[in-house]
Amino acid sequence: MRSNTISPGGVDAVRPLPPAMNVIPPMPGGKVTLLGGTIQKVDHIRDRLTLQVFGGGRTAVLFDERTRVFLDGRGGTLDDLKDGERTYVDTTLAGTQIFARNIRIAGKMPTGQSSGQIVAYRPDTGMLIVRDSISPEPVKMKLAGNAVVLQGDRTVGSAELKPGTLVSLAFTPGNGEAPVVRQISILALPGASFVFSGRVEHLDLRRGLLVVVDPRDNKSYEVYFDPSARHLARDLQQGSNVTVQATFDGRRYQSREIAVNSPVAK
Repeated sequence: MRSNTISPGGVDAVRPLPPAMNVIPPMPGGKVTLLGGTIQKVDHIRDRLTLQVFGGGRTAVLFDERTRVFLDGRGGTLDDLKDGERTYVDTTLAGTQIFARNIRIAGKMPTGQSSGQIVAYRPDTGMLIVRDSISPEPVKMKLAGNAVVLQGDRTVGSAELKPGTLVSLAFTPGNGEAPVVRQISILALPGASFVFSGRVEHLDLRRGLLVVVDPRDNKSYEVYFDPSARHLARDLQQGSNVTVQATFDGRRYQSREIAVNSPVAK
């Protein structure tokens, strides 16, 4: 585009217009939520990615030149976003859509899996002491600063990591120090209520212990009950289908009510 002016000599002079300014809008404000997951698909034309969130579900996340990318803790670019990468994304709402402020790519670090019960957590140092299901001694681990803490399908704060909490962990080696926890899923908090339904796989009336296999997740749960309850001694048998209402007391699942849905056929 150009504009014409009349020069002092009467000849048209061409004066170019200044180029249009490429104004970058400000970063969306509002609450920041951390999402962790695996990039299922990156669309660099539409500036969006689909994140398979840890814990289940998929979320569409927008990004643009305002988004900062970090690769293994170092500065990266949007070209580093590739399908299959494990990422942690600081998100905020841009209108009704989710926008990425920061994207941290976890890289190809080897990971380990474990489960157990929290003995102690020190927020000032990030030190996490866990009694896992394999080692007889408590294990010291370090909670990463950008670790994702999940409770069900929600991301929660590390303040929920209370002693007695049952958790599952994903961690990486700590360069000769304590393993670094990258993701921690809360399975049961002390005082939380649960309902298990399924087949009684094992029954010990003397100890007041039953093991029920819940077909919803195909996992087995040890639940303790009052062995002096006479109606249970009469109706409860191995192979029965039951519904158990229980409370996790910080050590084990303690039943509040056991309903026998279908007794063993005789």
